[in-house]
Amino acid sequence: MHQLLSSVLLLCLLVPPLAAQQEALHGTWEGTIVDEQIGEIAIRLTFEEDGAFEINQVIQVKDDFLADVQGPEPPTIETIVAHGTGTYGILFDAIVVSITALDISVDGKDFVEFFTQVARDFARYVADSHEIPAENYPAFEQEFIDAFFAELDKVQFFAILNEWGVSAYALEGDTLILTTTRETGVTIWELHPVDEPSAVAQTTWGRLKAAWRR
Repeated sequence: MHQLLSSVLLLCLLVPPLAAQQEALHGTWEGTIVDEQIGEIAIRLTFEEDGAFEINQVIQVKDDFLADVQGPEPPTIETIVAHGTGTYGILFDAIVVSITALDISVDGKDFVEFFTQVARDFARYVADSHEIPAENYPAFEQEFIDAFFAELDKVQFFAILNEWGVSAYALEGDTLILTTTRETGVTIWELHPVDEPSAVAQTTWGRLKAAWRR
């Protein structure tokens, strides 16, 4: 099934999108939502005429984001910033995206390095609590880190896309509506072109730029 879906997505990216549909998407769009699991998410998407795609996303993380994790005092996280580039195509009423380069940081630190240290701190706490012998600790720590990142992956920080990089879309006036369905429910984004004055453009992108300057 995995190979079949991957092949279908690859085919989607190779199928030239309808000219009128693609032209309507050209440009940069931005918007914001509040995700109950993560926090406030501001996003900017750019669709180029040549099929190139860019995504910029800033998450103002909830204070209790790591509160459910049992262990030592979790670190304070304020902002997660992501920047991705790749290609996009259109299939019927869906935008199909392939992200080929991705950079994510947590309060200015590399995403993987930051959460690897978090996982190590929790692993040490658990090992001490269960009196795991020192000779067994390296293997235990690696298993713990792997499991930690497996759970973290389920958060799917690119909330604009589903697991396969697909999002249903519709254009209504100057609004791009993206709908993504996940196990956690349906997420609906309303994005507006950046060259149009709107409340989203005034409040969201300013916070994006401020976060990147930190």
